[in-house]
Amino acid sequence: MRHIEYDAAHDPPGLKQFSSNLRQVIWPHNFKLERLKKYDDKENPEIWITLYKIAVRSATGDEHMMANYFPVMLNQVGHQWLLGLPENSFDSWEELRQAFTNNFIATYEQPGNKYDLERIWDRKNEPLHDYIQRFSDMRLKIPKISHDEAISAFIKGLRFHEAERSLFGFGN
Repeated sequence: MRHIEYDAAHDPPGLKQFSSNLRQVIWPHNFKLERLKKYDDKENPEIWITLYKIAVRSATGDEHMMANYFPVMLNQVGHQWLLGLPENSFDSWEELRQAFTNNFIATYEQPGNKYDLERIWDRKNEPLHDYIQRFSDMRLKIPKISHDEAISAFIKGLRFHEAERSLFGFGN
């Protein structure tokens, strides 16, 4: 790898939120991330960062590359956050990673729980298939629920499908 010297009049290219030291990066000729979607502020930032680090490392990237490529992998909300920070906010990938995680950890879409599932009820004149689809969509967002709890919530949600409720041994 070649080393490029920068002087005070010619800072390395990149975001001013990154220190001059952090912006000094030599990109490999074949650097390319494989199939990693941009951070959309709806997913857990810790999990997304883990996948991002794996992707950059697999593309032979180091921590300077992680930091400098990071803005490319953010959506508009992420850009607003990052570009709104003062100059020289970060001198390392670790500082950037920690600040990003701290900022977005409280705002991402949290997984549901069994009470969210119990709030899914069928609607008057709604086809059973539509209720099942809405229920299933919510069920997929709940990582920690037993099959018995899910089945119970499903049956309790059948208010307008009495015939189906009776199939499960539940009357009025």
